[in-house]
Amino acid sequence: MSRVLVVDDHKLCREGLRAKIDAELGMSVVAEASDGQEAITQALKHRPDIVLMDIEMPGTSCFEATRRIQEMLPDTRVIILSGHMNDHHIKEAVSAQAWGYALKNGGFDEVKHAIREVRAGRLHYVPEVMARVSINNGKLTFQTEVKTRSDTLTNRERELWTYLARGMSLKQAGAAMHITYKTADKHKVNLMRKLDIHDRVELTRLAIREGVVQP
Repeated sequence: MSRVLVVDDHKLCREGLRAKIDAELGMSVVAEASDGQEAITQALKHRPDIVLMDIEMPGTSCFEATRRIQEMLPDTRVIILSGHMNDHHIKEAVSAQAWGYALKNGGFDEVKHAIREVRAGRLHYVPEVMARVSINNGKLTFQTEVKTRSDTLTNRERELWTYLARGMSLKQAGAAMHITYKTADKHKVNLMRKLDIHDRVELTRLAIREGVVQP
């Protein structure tokens, strides 16, 4: 039996997950929490096998809560639940020693699969991350440094990204950086190629998700 702690600041989401998990053979929700600090408290109280940790909550971050739970309860395994794929968040999840990173848009089947994989002692991340992570003596270790797309940017490319995401034109951004329009355009081409992005809207959305600019 997989004993699960559900952590989400939305009551409706917690209730929905509880109903679906409790209806599954071999799974049961033992407690709920609405933020990171409560997740730590409930984990210590109930010592669940699995913690389903929503990625966006007020107060203590999900990554800090994950780190503390994994340190205090080595037999408890945390799975981060996210609404989208995000390089920065995946890197944080791996660094916090989370056993998994599941996407909400995969529906409950994705969550259920993640629980079963992690309960069986297997990591559940995207293939690109799985290729760099291994379990050693019950803990996650890095075979190579986990790099995100934004890690490949030069300082100048990141600076240009910030200006463009704030709504500046390429000419304005170049002036702010004290470089020519031609040089700014070259940086922009490299920036979008490295991020695999093809328009300004996507560039801005990713900047917000990665914390490069505030919404």
